[in-house]
Amino acid sequence: MRILQVSDIHGSRRGAAMVGKKAVSVGAELVLVVGDITNFGDVEEAESILSTIFSEAKIPVAFVPGNCDPPQLLSHNPKTENLINIHAKRRNILGYEFVGLGGSRHTPHRGTWIEFSEEELDEMLSSIKAEDLRNWVLVSHNPPSGVEASKAGSGVDLGSISIRRFVEHYKPMVVCCGHVHEARSISHLSGIPVVNAGPVKDGYCAVLELHEGHAHAQLDTL
Repeated sequence: MRILQVSDIHGSRRGAAMVGKKAVSVGAELVLVVGDITNFGDVEEAESILSTIFSEAKIPVAFVPGNCDPPQLLSHNPKTENLINIHAKRRNILGYEFVGLGGSRHTPHRGTWIEFSEEELDEMLSSIKAEDLRNWVLVSHNPPSGVEASKAGSGVDLGSISIRRFVEHYKPMVVCCGHVHEARSISHLSGIPVVNAGPVKDGYCAVLELHEGHAHAQLDTL
């Protein structure tokens, strides 16, 4: 299965159209949008941006909200069945399980819209029955702590220890994250790839290949 991973669109409709075109050019079967679809916009804007991707790509678009998206998006189910909200859910898409987690842990400035304490993140993850997961992907706007994907330019680790524990315990094939714009990278946590594709608004994406329980990731540009 080939996936185009993107995040941090921050309201760029041009970026959204480029995502859809890129999905076609790489032969993706699914687009993962890993949060910050808008830049403090509303649900209607978020759905419109996701629809722009779908109208170009003509393949399913699965997403989680980011900390700069409206809180109402956490529970919003778009009218189009090909736009799939996976926040705090596990969903089977084309034979693989995807687990989603939107928002972020509390940011240093506490000025964004969807922020959670570590306790709240742990509670949401615990509510997902993960014991029987096989061949699955974690889609989390916030990266786990202690990896390259979580390090801000200042050196501060913006990752979540709750997400890290979940990854180490349940072992997904790959972790797809965003949030920390300057931490575009592919690193590893207990041998598991952690992919921060970088922000769409800067022209970045990643291409994932899932095959027989393994994931291969490559950073790319739109």
